[in-house]
Amino acid sequence: MSKIVDVLWTGGWDSTFRVIQLLFQGDDVKPHYICDPGRASTSLEISAMHRISELIKADSGLKGNLLPISIVDFPDFEKYSDIEDAYIDIMKEHYIGEQYKWIADYCRYKNIDSIDISVQNNPFIRKNHSRDDYPFSVIFRSLKFPLITFSKSEMKKWCIDHGFLSIIEESWFCHSPTRSGKSCGVCSPCIVVVEEGMGYRLPTSAKIRYHFRILPRLKNFLKNYPKFYTYLYKLKSR
Repeated sequence: MSKIVDVLWTGGWDSTFRVIQLLFQGDDVKPHYICDPGRASTSLEISAMHRISELIKADSGLKGNLLPISIVDFPDFEKYSDIEDAYIDIMKEHYIGEQYKWIADYCRYKNIDSIDISVQNNPFIRKNHSRDDYPFSVIFRSLKFPLITFSKSEMKKWCIDHGFLSIIEESWFCHSPTRSGKSCGVCSPCIVVVEEGMGYRLPTSAKIRYHFRILPRLKNFLKNYPKFYTYLYKLKSR
């Protein structure tokens, strides 16, 4: 009997790989998508998931069932003060994306015991996600990271070997697309794509912006000062 695995699906490369991997194993997948109010790529991510869903359903090599996507807007689920406090306590020592707090809130609100988060090559998450002490246990209690040791090139090779490359390359990764719907070349996912040897997925204009980026370099520099980041987060949350 196949099991149902909850997956946070963004339409991106990593989470799409996880969806394909699970379906190939014969597991059923329940995808979840949280609409980030500050992200310009939401419509492109949802479109990518719908395209990929149709390709998945037509592929006989994927034995599991892809269940309907649960799409929820950020304001539509409860936020919990103890999760907020734990997130701030982590931020005092090390920068961590606000999305982890949102996902923890969402899982508690929806009574989800375990959800796959497709983060890869993140040393901080690798070291701390399985800790059972405060504040890590509060944020990461329901979050699982099955791809934490994978690289994008390894995922690509697996998809080539199993015949799923055309599906995964329908994924969308840029958080700040241009007005023409092209990748920007300077957001975090675009930078990771280039650094992992997959710059061919960027248009020429985005590659140029990547090489001349300034603000992303400044943001990465500031991540070395988590207490300052925490101060900015508290200002934004007021």
